[in-house]
Amino acid sequence: MNNKSAQTAMLGSAFLLIAVFTLNILISTGLPGFRLDLTEDNLYSLSDGVSPLLRELDEPVRLDFYYSKKSAENLPNFRTYAQRVQEFLEEMVQVSNGKLSLRILDPEPFSEAEDLARAAQLSRIQIDGAGRELTLGLVAVNSVDEQSVIPYLDPTQERFLEYEVMRSVISIGRLGRPTVGLVTSLDMAPSLDQQLMQMRPGWQILSQVEQLFDVVPIAETDTALPEDLDLLWIVHPRSISAELAVAIDTYVLQEKPVLLCLDPWCEADAQEGEAAFGMQGPQPTASQFDAFLSAWGLNWSRGYFVADRDLALQVQAMTDRGVEVMDFIAWWNARSENLNADDPITKGLTNLNLATTGAFSIEEDAPTRLIPVVRSSKNSQRMMTAQLGFQIDPGALIQNFESSGEHQIVAARFTGTVNSAYPPVKAEVSVDPALEELLDGSPDVPTGVANILVLGDVDFLSDSNWIREERLGSISLGYRTFADNGSFMLNAIETMAGDPVLASLRGRGEYTRPFVRVEALRQAAEGEYLAEQNRLEAEIQETERRLGQLQQAQTGTQATLLLSPEQEAEVKQLQDKIIAARKQLRLVQLNLRTDIEQLGTNLMLFNSIVWPLAVALLSGFIFLMRRKVS
Repeated sequence: MNNKSAQTAMLGSAFLLIAVFTLNILISTGLPGFRLDLTEDNLYSLSDGVSPLLRELDEPVRLDFYYSKKSAENLPNFRTYAQRVQEFLEEMVQVSNGKLSLRILDPEPFSEAEDLARAAQLSRIQIDGAGRELTLGLVAVNSVDEQSVIPYLDPTQERFLEYEVMRSVISIGRLGRPTVGLVTSLDMAPSLDQQLMQMRPGWQILSQVEQLFDVVPIAETDTALPEDLDLLWIVHPRSISAELAVAIDTYVLQEKPVLLCLDPWCEADAQEGEAAFGMQGPQPTASQFDAFLSAWGLNWSRGYFVADRDLALQVQAMTDRGVEVMDFIAWWNARSENLNADDPITKGLTNLNLATTGAFSIEEDAPTRLIPVVRSSKNSQRMMTAQLGFQIDPGALIQNFESSGEHQIVAARFTGTVNSAYPPVKAEVSVDPALEELLDGSPDVPTGVANILVLGDVDFLSDSNWIREERLGSISLGYRTFADNGSFMLNAIETMAGDPVLASLRGRGEYTRPFVRVEALRQAAEGEYLAEQNRLEAEIQETERRLGQLQQAQTGTQATLLLSPEQEAEVKQLQDKIIAARKQLRLVQLNLRTDIEQLGTNLMLFNSIVWPLAVALLSGFIFLMRRKVS
């Protein structure tokens, strides 16, 4: 009976395995689009809203995926990532309802695909000394041959894959785009350097915004705002004309969205001026927007910047002891705990680099609300910008630092009822003649509901704080982000003026996930052996010290160089002890590596043998119990 039961269990387990394999084959052939994503953040599934966005494209878009398959044969990271990209693109095509199509091209040498890749200026990476090149890029093409190119799909930037591809698709697949009016005193667009007579590159944030929105430049000397703006973006205003100020005031009172970037110490706008506080040469400037802020009841720390002791970035500074690495509390990195996780602007972001940022606040009884989006740690303080000077001393800032014990709000949503910054003109009050015809003459102060996002840092947008160009010789590999500043601004603009779906794609979690339990076990094993290692190293140092004392004692004449038999025996014993201790130390280090490798082996065996066998035995047991009951 027992043999028959065992036979039945084995047959049941074998049948189960065959059924699983058969089901897998049927699904892969009959349902190629079927997939089950069990990752924590659904990393391998399209985000919510992507499918409707693709189906609503105004134009069909063809995706040309260029991948040097042969060149990546011995590069498993590239090979695996290319497969991931291809599967992702295929899924997008499947849910697009015919709006997307996909071509997979291998740019082999002297092929037509290679010519197309070069024409699209895709990056070519040298992978060995024999001249072999690898291409891994994407070109989106619409019906009128407009292109959006991703020169290099960087495997280290996988968490941004969905956003980058969707941004390329939308930029050429939609006919109408939201309009953003940009008022700034800065030269953010590409321009001609009059001294060097060559083009100066523009700010990357502006370039990325222009891929998704129609950006309309508005000079500070203009007298009106363009019609039908979806968002007004004001960056470091310094001398807005009276007429434009009235137009902005009217725009704000209509509850239209405004993205306001101010800075108490804008390093991107260094201007020549009179020496003050011992400062010489060009000095950073402060934004000028006080009339509006005062009318709205929004307090801004003009003349003060937020210093943060806990979040400070490190810089190299010259001290009396030479060049040292020190905390520079004027520049700091806002981490995930400093960001509002419930706001779509910062949801999914992990770090922002800020430089001499200002802070915002409102009175307790104010009719408005200031909802923090980014804030400092409690170990922060508002310090005078005059302390920065021409030659900034990080050590002096630290000495003068006194923590306020409170969070400082450096970015926030400002909402609620606000007064006009330009109230009705009264006869007894002298008014700028340029405003007399523009201002409303009614006796009541106009009010409206504010819909403003304020940011206390403009250098935040500068390339040096969040993005750098990756180059291989003269070949540009595209840009690599090292902070989420750009994502923050794009999220803000898309949330306020565009499609919030894109904002949700940018931070989808990490694809490289640590084995937390394995790491804990490794650290426990390492701690056990490190204690023994420290004991042996201390013993070696003590033995070497004693041996050195014996050698120093034998100084003077030639006769005194001879050791007594007892001293010779002690020296030999000490030398043997050092040799034994070093041997034991090597054994400890070997045991540490062996234990870690054994841990990995045990986990592999458990996952590949023990766990499947347990499932098979459990299935067989359930099969027998059901048969017995029947």
